[in-house]
Amino acid sequence: MKNLLTGLIALTLITGCKMKEKADLIVYNGNIYTVDAEFSKASAMAVKDGLILAIGTDDDILNKYRAMIITDLEGAPVYPGLNDAHCHLTGLGRGLSRVDLRGTTSFEEIIEKLKERYEKDKPEYLAGDGWDQNLWPVKEFPDNSALNELFPDVPVVLARIDFHAVIVNDAAIAKLGIKPGDKDIPKEEALMNGNRFKGVFLENTADRFKSIIPDPVAKELRDMFVMAQNECFKYGLTSISHAGESLDVIKVLDSMSTDGTLKLRTDLWLTPTKENLERFSKEYKNKSIRIGTIKLYVDGALGSRGALLIEPYSDMPSAKGISVITREEFESMCSWALEHGFQVATHCIGDAANREALTVYSKFLPEGNDLRWRIEHSQIVHKDDVNLFGKYGIVPSIQPTHATSDMLWADERLGNRIGDAYIFKQLLGQLGWLPSGTDFPIEEVNPFYTFFAAVFRKNLDFIPEEGFQMENALTREEALRSMTIWAAKASFEENLKGSLEQGKYADFIVLDRDIMTADEKSVPGTKVLMTFLAGEKVYSAN
Repeated sequence: MKNLLTGLIALTLITGCKMKEKADLIVYNGNIYTVDAEFSKASAMAVKDGLILAIGTDDDILNKYRAMIITDLEGAPVYPGLNDAHCHLTGLGRGLSRVDLRGTTSFEEIIEKLKERYEKDKPEYLAGDGWDQNLWPVKEFPDNSALNELFPDVPVVLARIDFHAVIVNDAAIAKLGIKPGDKDIPKEEALMNGNRFKGVFLENTADRFKSIIPDPVAKELRDMFVMAQNECFKYGLTSISHAGESLDVIKVLDSMSTDGTLKLRTDLWLTPTKENLERFSKEYKNKSIRIGTIKLYVDGALGSRGALLIEPYSDMPSAKGISVITREEFESMCSWALEHGFQVATHCIGDAANREALTVYSKFLPEGNDLRWRIEHSQIVHKDDVNLFGKYGIVPSIQPTHATSDMLWADERLGNRIGDAYIFKQLLGQLGWLPSGTDFPIEEVNPFYTFFAAVFRKNLDFIPEEGFQMENALTREEALRSMTIWAAKASFEENLKGSLEQGKYADFIVLDRDIMTADEKSVPGTKVLMTFLAGEKVYSAN
């Protein structure tokens, strides 16, 4: 009788197991934020073929599904995979091999970092990224005399934190082959010491110095992108919008997507070169890649006074910034985009730049459209222009850490206009949604810094104590949506990802703390325990 009873129990268990629907992965005993329309929560999820098969309570999932891999989350918080809505994957990859100058507090500190790198590697050139003169005791651009003395024969190219300015030495200037008075150098783009170059160049002229640094070959690019992808997974990013790229690099990323090396879901924007526009006449998709956006620029950056302002800079009345595109060129690109079914994403920092983009967009976009043309940064918007975002369905794409990086000096540039800057809550009110990102490597990759800056409006030193212009802070739910479902919506992918719902990609992350309830000061220290992409664990902290 005892043997018969044991056999019946075993048979019941086997039969019950066979009756359950098969999944590839089950996670349970979690604190899952679905980020669906109701912002509902669950505790368990079943995954099959890279998609979410079902989500619900532990009993719902464990009683209905079976899987070879079943993971007890032990109460840990779970969120949709994060989506950086504006970043530069190539810059991140290259930056991992360059001299990191972010946070340097003086030009002398930069010199020491360069000397250290040169002594270690003896490179043929020195490249560095991330300096910001606003963090130095003397908040002015230096000249290149120290670089010339230390590195007379080694070209040195150091990009500012926003990549809209460079400091270079005379060896780099000689290699580029430019001289004072050259007609192809706009007057405002080359800072001078009398009749000689100071060594600081802005905007398009700054970009020209990229050409003297050898481009990595395809194998080096692939290795570079794998490193950058792993860095993204480490911080819980499963999707990004890569803001502008050339055809040769696009080909490498496309091949990596084809062979499965590039798993990171990448909304890849075109730099509007002749080669790109001829190659991509309509939206293109290939596994992890989507190409359906062109990236344009109207102006430069606020820190280097390249942002285009309606009225002069408060701390330099002779300057209004730099326009980097003509109205004719701008309208031509918008016309091409409309004809070929592409989105337009335009970099606009200053109030004059935002006004220009809003004005030009309004010529092409009918009221009530859903084309989702974007303005990247939307950093300073004149109060008379804010309503144009809503009127013409224009998406304000924001980077919350720019506010907390700039806030200690931005009022010097803008004076009373600081009230028109970093107006995230007002911009959110235009469409009822907006995407956010980091703009890495200009800012740190870490998206929890984005969340912290959006909600608490403080820097990582928790300054200012009361928060910066808190009337434009986002709620925790709004900030999370901007990094997930709204970022997906900005690239027309909200039906595929951005929330944890049946039928969507099984992209999710497990954290060491709940950012929706954690104490303010613990939020920036948030760590990712696991990152899953299409149900595959692509990162684990252990």
